[in-house]
Amino acid sequence: MIDPSILSSYQDPEGQLQDRLAPRTVKRYENLEWLSIVQKRTVLDLGANNGFFTREALRRGARRAVGVDESNAILGARELAQEQGVAAEFWQADLDSKEFRRFCPKFEVVFLLSVLTHVRDKEEFLDWLDGIVTYALVFESNHGERNKVHIDLIQKHIWFESVTYHGTTDIPEKPHHLWVCRKHNHNIRYPVIADLPVEFIPLDRITGWDEQTILNQETKYDTKSEQFRNLVADIKHRGIRTPLVLEDEREGRYKGFQGGHRFLAAKQLGYTNVPCRVMRGHFVKHLQ
Repeated sequence: MIDPSILSSYQDPEGQLQDRLAPRTVKRYENLEWLSIVQKRTVLDLGANNGFFTREALRRGARRAVGVDESNAILGARELAQEQGVAAEFWQADLDSKEFRRFCPKFEVVFLLSVLTHVRDKEEFLDWLDGIVTYALVFESNHGERNKVHIDLIQKHIWFESVTYHGTTDIPEKPHHLWVCRKHNHNIRYPVIADLPVEFIPLDRITGWDEQTILNQETKYDTKSEQFRNLVADIKHRGIRTPLVLEDEREGRYKGFQGGHRFLAAKQLGYTNVPCRVMRGHFVKHLQ
């Protein structure tokens, strides 16, 4: 029997504790498209409390799930996972600590549920988080309507291809707002690309990308769209943060493979060289 004193009431739909906060977790659970978010992906649950979402990610097909919390609720999370036979990992760590941020690896999906308010330097934290989350951020604002503005702060520091609102959780008098923010990350489809070294390639040696080709990509939006204008503004403010991927065509020329929108944005901004990962010879055949 788990000692209730090491459990937190914030995430407890499984019956260990019962109060008004348990239904909030159920509402979060019901509002999410679980399989499209976590299946076959790695998941980091920041502010995990009892680790319900950490365990649920594994039940829904995640490859790995890690819950992080600095409170002793993490001890209860470990016991619950062991009791239920779920291979979740739980780290007791302060999100603001230098050690945690230095050694935390990248994860495809990050849960940040009613946590941002408690972070000391939110802008520094979000700049760090931008380098950790590679596919999707599941974000919930906390402490009522006034903190709905935090989704704007997140988008100021992290670039997403799409931000989808999933409604409110908790009681109507104190709404918490839920979003799923997705990056478009081809490294999920082609993990081996991430192992290629980064090179700086002259923009005028890259071929194959123009207005028409980006409209034939999986992610489609033109250079007159708000989405493209936001991308240009983001690159102007923070630079290119994800290298383009190119095919080597020899004689100093390269064919665009991934990153057409970033290429056109860099061109508009007057870049001369851009960070790229270059696929050569047998590597290209390996992907085909």
